[in-house]
Amino acid sequence: MAQPTETPRSDGGIKMEDRYRYIGFQVFPKKIEPFWKSEAEAQQYVAKVKTGLGESVLYRESSLLEQEAMGKIDRWVLSAAGALMVLTVALPWVGYRTSAGTDFSMYWPDALGALLGGLGTAFSAGLAVGLSALLALVVMLGAPVLGAWTVVMVWRKARTPEQYLIGLRTPLKLSYYVFFAGVLIFLLSLIGGHIPGFESWGLIEGPEKYNTAALFMVLSLGGYLAVAGALICAVKSGDL
Repeated sequence: MAQPTETPRSDGGIKMEDRYRYIGFQVFPKKIEPFWKSEAEAQQYVAKVKTGLGESVLYRESSLLEQEAMGKIDRWVLSAAGALMVLTVALPWVGYRTSAGTDFSMYWPDALGALLGGLGTAFSAGLAVGLSALLALVVMLGAPVLGAWTVVMVWRKARTPEQYLIGLRTPLKLSYYVFFAGVLIFLLSLIGGHIPGFESWGLIEGPEKYNTAALFMVLSLGGYLAVAGALICAVKSGDL
C-alpha cells in the first residue's frame, strides 16, 4: 500500500516521486532487508508505475508477506503447550509437606471438587480469597478445554489458509483469560485474608492466613503448567 509523505508541492499536492515510497521499505527501513536489488531497479519500477506499465505488485522472498504465519515449529510448540494444558487434569494442583513429615497432594479432580464445595467459605474469608478461588476455577476448567481445542485446531484441515488461521486464533486468544486469571490470583494473594481452619492444614511453618507465601507453599505442578501453557498459546495469537 502506497504511503505518501507530507512533502507538499506549490499547488498543494504531493510530489509525484513521493507517491511510490512504501512503509517497510524507504519510509521505515530500520532492520528490514533492502527491498530493491539496486537503485536502478527501483527507478525502473517507479517509471513503469508512472506510465501504467509493469507489475502493480512486486514481492521479494524476504518480504514479511511471504513468511508463513504458522510454520512447523509453531505447530509443534503450540501442540506441546496445548498438550501440557490437557495433562494438568492428571497432575497435582495442591501439594505440600506437613508438619508430621508426610507429603500431601491433591490432584485436579479432588482440587476442583474442593474449590466448588468451598467457594462459599472462600468468600466468607474475604473478597480477595473468594475471587482467588473463583479465578482458580477459571484456570482449572479453562486450561484443559483450551489446550485440547488448540491441539485440534492446529492439526485440522481447512478449506483456505484464512479459515485455518481464524479457527486457530479463537482458542489462542481465549488463553489470555487463563493466563491473566493466574496473574490476578497472585495479585489478590498480596491482599490475602483469613481462611477458617487454614492453620490446621499442618504445613511446616504454615502461615496463619492466606497470602502470597501460602499460595506458593501449596500450589503444585498443575497450576504452574496451566498458566505457562496458556501464556505460550496467547502470545502466538498476536501473530495470526
